[in-house]
Parts: sequence; C-alpha cells; structure tokens
Amino acid sequence: MRTIVAGVRLIDGVADAPRGPVDLVIDGDRITEIRPGTVLADGAPQPDTLLIDGRGWTALPGLIDAHAHYTFDPTEGSLQAIAARSDDAILAAAARHAERALQAGITTARGAGSIRGLELVLRDRIAAGLVSGPRLLAAGLAVGAPDGHGSAFGVEASGPMALAAATHSLIDGGADVVKIVASEAAMLTTTGHAPGRLVFGRPELTEDEIRAIVEVAHDWGRRVMAHAQDSESVMRCARAGVDSVEHAWLADEAAIEVIAATGATLVPTLGVTDVNRSLPGLTPVQRERQDLIERRHRASAEAAVRLGVPLATGTDTGEVGVTADHVWREIVLLEAHGASPVAAIRAATSDAARLLGIGADTGTIEVGKQADILCVAGDPLTDLGRLSQPRLVIQAGRVVRQP
Repeated sequence: MRTIVAGVRLIDGVADAPRGPVDLVIDGDRITEIRPGTVLADGAPQPDTLLIDGRGWTALPGLIDAHAHYTFDPTEGSLQAIAARSDDAILAAAARHAERALQAGITTARGAGSIRGLELVLRDRIAAGLVSGPRLLAAGLAVGAPDGHGSAFGVEASGPMALAAATHSLIDGGADVVKIVASEAAMLTTTGHAPGRLVFGRPELTEDEIRAIVEVAHDWGRRVMAHAQDSESVMRCARAGVDSVEHAWLADEAAIEVIAATGATLVPTLGVTDVNRSLPGLTPVQRERQDLIERRHRASAEAAVRLGVPLATGTDTGEVGVTADHVWREIVLLEAHGASPVAAIRAATSDAARLLGIGADTGTIEVGKQADILCVAGDPLTDLGRLSQPRLVIQAGRVVRQP
C-alpha cells in the first residue's frame, strides 16, 4: 500500500529551516520519496494509493518520549497503592496510556522502569500488534540502592559487585535499556516511599557503584539512563559514563558543566515541575518545596541550554498530573527555558532518537527512514503549542490518526 501526504510544509529534523510544499511518499513502512510540489496540482487519481491532502499542514518526525512510566498512574501518587493492583489491571491502564501517547504523535518511547517489570509485557504486546502505542524500548525494572527511590519499581543491591550482578540479571530478563536510580527524588509527594517520608534528591549510589552498572550495560550493548537530582548525584553519574542524566532538578551550573564535558544527554522532564505548580490541595510545606524545586529546575535547564548540553524530551508520565501525551508540553517548556523552536523539536525527534540508539531508523523524515510522521495545522515554529493538536499521525507507515 502506498500513502502520499501531499502539499505539506516539512520540518525534517535535520535542516535548520523548513521546506515545502512537498509530497511525502510512503511505501509499506518506509519513506521512499520526498518530492517538491504536489501531486494534488494535476488532480490525477492515484491507483492503489491513499492520498492525504496536507495543504496547510506542517509535517514533522514522530515524537519521542525518552522517559515514560506507562504502568504508573497519573491520578495516584503512591506506587504502593498501584502495586496492590493486579497485573491485568495495571497492564490495561498502561495500554490506555500508550494509546493516548500514540494519538498525540508519540511514535517511540523509552520506558523508565515499572512495577514488577510489567513494561516489558507492554512492550511485547505493542510489538505484536495486540496493543496500540509507541514502539517501546523498556528498562523493565530499575536498579538502585536498598530502600532507595527505586525500591517500588526496581531491584535493590549494595556495592559494585552486587549492582553489576543485578544489572546482568535485568539484561538477561530482556531489558532494552538500563535505568539507574542514583539519588533520592526531589518531589512534593513521597512517591516510592512510605507516607510522610520526605525526600530531597540526595545521592543513593557511589560513583564506583554507578560505574559498575554502566560497565556491565555497555559491555552488553545497553545504554544507561540515570535518575539523578542533586549536583553530586548528577556529577557522579556523568563521570561514571551514563548515556543520559534524567531530571537534574537541583543541579547547579558546575554539575551541568560536568554533563557537558562528558557528552551525556540531559532529559530534564520539565513538565513535572510545571504541572506541580497547579496541583490542587498542596500544603504550605509542599507549596514552599514546589517553589524551591521549580526555581532550581529552571536554572538547571537554562544552564544546560546555554552550555550546549544535548537534550532529549521525557515526560516522566505516570507522575501525578503528567499524562502520556505531554511531549508537546516538554517541547514548549524547552523553548521557554532558552532553546530555539527548532532545537526544541529536535530534542523530541532526531536528538532523542540518537540518544536511544535508533537514529538510523527514525527521528527524521528522510528517504529510507521508517515513516513516523506527525502533521499539525499551520506553523509550529511560530507557536509550538500547535503540537498539542495533531491532524495526522503515521507510525511505521500505518495511519493511526487522521481527520
């Protein structure tokens, strides 16, 4: 089956400026031609072709969420409460979150850890066509310290040798990526801990422990994403060779400079603190913490943009109020923190694909690439909020959303 998206303006994830109008020709799951002008001009019918009128639209690569928890529940702040649910109930809800993400133009996601490793099941169901959602690179379980932030959705170990062995076990169990929990959280809620326990982002793993995890993962061809909040944790992770630092909300500029020096990518998950500002029912203590975390987070992200740290979008969906469609919001927030509109879009497309190790196949709109395409009305470079209203979504050549 051939599909032609005709007459669109194109942001391809490579060039600094859009071009068009062009026709995007798709055969099977691949982009086979990008031609100037439009087939619509001659009005000739196209045999055995689905012809989609894209005039007035802008086409972009399908979006990537590099930090997703589809098995969590954005209406429930307690992982213990979610863990009390059956596997079937968690997976049914996860399927709904994945479908919501795909309908929003998110064609690929990276799972950042899950209760009982259930995102591995979700990944396999999506790959088999049993569930509709972004293709998923999954961690399954995280790896971290005993009684640490990742204890509700990970394996716990202490010392380099034990953590290396735990990492081997996760890879043997099918993990596509290794997720490290290197620090406490810095959050308004006490996700992952007993009610009432406050957490502030302090280190939970030593640099030697992180390095032991990284060495095993890299030996087995797996990339490493590391939850790290405070400056010390961020620096330990970057120096130990992780591929991406997640969050870094409390990191100072010196810590961001270490990320820049090592070439690691930052996945800032800006939407979480943005959502937290409007959560109802915050206590005065939570409100004070929210204001502090938000100020520190903004400074961290702006330093990363200023220092040229590679960036990728990650929603941290599953956190309270952060829904699976929020990559568009992450793009808007990157611009608000100093990135250009084109750079913000690349963080959700080509740069995220490079981080995940799938840039040869997706993340850009080029001949030979997988046909992952999002179309929106008008020009998103003048208003990135347009990305919240997709007109057309194509995943691997299959139209999954159209008017």
